[in-house]
Amino acid sequence: MRVYVFVSALYAELLAFTVAVHAQGDVPSAKLFIGRSTPVDQEKIREKLHAEELDEMIDPDVKDLADRMNVDAADIEGVTDVTVHWRKAFLESGLFIALMNAKRAALEPSTQAGLKGPFFKDYWRSIKGSLKWKWRDGDDFFVNYVRHPAEGATFGFTMRQNDPNSTDPASCGFSKKYFKQTFKTVIFSAIESTLFEIGPVSEASIGNVGYFKESGLVDFFITPTVGAGFMIGQDLLDNYVVKKLERKIHNKMFSATLRVVLNPSRSLANTVAFKKPWYRKRDKLKGNVCDCLGRFH
Repeated sequence: MRVYVFVSALYAELLAFTVAVHAQGDVPSAKLFIGRSTPVDQEKIREKLHAEELDEMIDPDVKDLADRMNVDAADIEGVTDVTVHWRKAFLESGLFIALMNAKRAALEPSTQAGLKGPFFKDYWRSIKGSLKWKWRDGDDFFVNYVRHPAEGATFGFTMRQNDPNSTDPASCGFSKKYFKQTFKTVIFSAIESTLFEIGPVSEASIGNVGYFKESGLVDFFITPTVGAGFMIGQDLLDNYVVKKLERKIHNKMFSATLRVVLNPSRSLANTVAFKKPWYRKRDKLKGNVCDCLGRFH
């Protein structure tokens, strides 16, 4: 009975995450400005708008460029203080974590067996067991060095798709900026993978991994670091395999299938953001967005 109650609670939380993410708009999170109006025009605008409304306005040139390129203005915004949409990034990652743990509670007998007993007492014991100074956790090579890094890459793609300053390597290449952005995703992925291991909705709280099942430090380190390598690998495949094949074989079903198969982590990140799994920003771009971006830096 406890198992079914726990699964029901997980799916209720999953529904709450779904509603919350779906309700999020695409409003830029940073304070923007009207950068290319004349002083007279800006003064007239300030007379008509409250200061709060002025903070939310986007450079008219950016909005005009976004309209001509058929993309969101936030995607090409050149203002330096635009930051990651953290709320959406954490909500989408939370949805992914809830989905993974719901799958564990529904399908894994060992996880279901760990749901019995005093919740908070066993949860605390699991956290302490998970943080012992030993590397191995009893899982095989595939789980530790393939499946978990793939999850870390999903967290990384989730952060990147909520960063207005991010660049699409398939459009802009693998520049120094790209690798700096990838390093930023390692930190975000480390936070999210830790929540998956020992957070309120985690392997420790659901199934008591670390108490009833052996745990180690391997996942805390391998998931975000090797996950970044998985991100780069999937970007390379997208740029040098998928994109080139799409130019030769003009078939939408083939392209969608190829994108999902060769970029599974990106596809999962798209899904928790309520986009098609095969979504790519470059599909909406007309011309070279990187050349246009140079006008604003």
